[in-house]
Amino acid sequence: MRHAILGAGGVGLALGAALARAGHEVVLVMRESSRVRYRGVIDVHSKLHGDLAVEARAVERLDEPVDVLWVTVKAPALDAALARVAPRLTPDSVVPLLNGLDHPRSLRTRFGPRQLVGAILIEAERTAPGRVTWNSLYAEVSLATTDGGRAGDGPEDRDRAGDGPERGADTGGRRLGGLAEVLADAGLGCTPERDPASVLWRKLVLLLPLALATTAADGPLGIVRRRPELSALLRDAAREACAVAAADTVVVDDRNLLHTLDTLPGRTDTSLHRDVAAGVRPTELAALTEPVLRRARDHHVAVPALTELARRAAERERPAEVPAPHRSTYRKGETS
Repeated sequence: MRHAILGAGGVGLALGAALARAGHEVVLVMRESSRVRYRGVIDVHSKLHGDLAVEARAVERLDEPVDVLWVTVKAPALDAALARVAPRLTPDSVVPLLNGLDHPRSLRTRFGPRQLVGAILIEAERTAPGRVTWNSLYAEVSLATTDGGRAGDGPEDRDRAGDGPERGADTGGRRLGGLAEVLADAGLGCTPERDPASVLWRKLVLLLPLALATTAADGPLGIVRRRPELSALLRDAAREACAVAAADTVVVDDRNLLHTLDTLPGRTDTSLHRDVAAGVRPTELAALTEPVLRRARDHHVAVPALTELARRAAERERPAEVPAPHRSTYRKGETS
């Protein structure tokens, strides 16, 4: 299969390397500033998985047919990235691995039922064009079709999903099964889901409190834990995120979520914190927080801890300063 990776950050490079190692043709769609420094090889460095170097072409604009288009940019960069994909291209599957809840609607407007809904759990940081450090033992992708229309927020989206419920579900199910096999062959876990909203929410209830708390603390999870008031806010925010998800008809066990937060390594960090600390603007703070806070208001769910953490994170984000000298070793990337 031919795969295009739109967004050659940490997630995109790790995914592209795994697919290329499995024998698939991979093309990276990069900004010009990155492409001119890319030497045609994805270098993966990992103490847990071992080092890997695989060849992959890079282009500034995608105007050649591909079977799968993986969208791995962050939400603020989505529109600019899509402008680098020729409008006439119709990949068999379009798989966004962005964080947040709102992006499936805009992607479905362009790609229709070819768009799946996806999420990935991985810690991967881009250290230079084509170079990535893979920090986590895990790499798990969740996928669902959009045939049910849940991820887009409204029944009108369901009516636009394609060629009728039976044919759409059958086609989407075949594509989902095929991609699950491709990812498994590439050494990546894949969980097909029935409900696209569940795919997005089950990652977001973990990522959102963690991203806000690490950003507010200006440090990884271990720093959050050493500050009792902030640690309590983290746990309360996780419970609140689960409550908003439940109001949005996605049930997540908050006890399991809290257990996960309690057992994550202290070194666990998030790309939101890294970007804010490095002075990267815009960040994905709005894409993470605003859809959840909006749904909380719509469903009359009280979220004081999430609101407070979002306020503190926004205060950290506001001054777009040059990184301080002690952060000069920061490695721009994506930890998702």
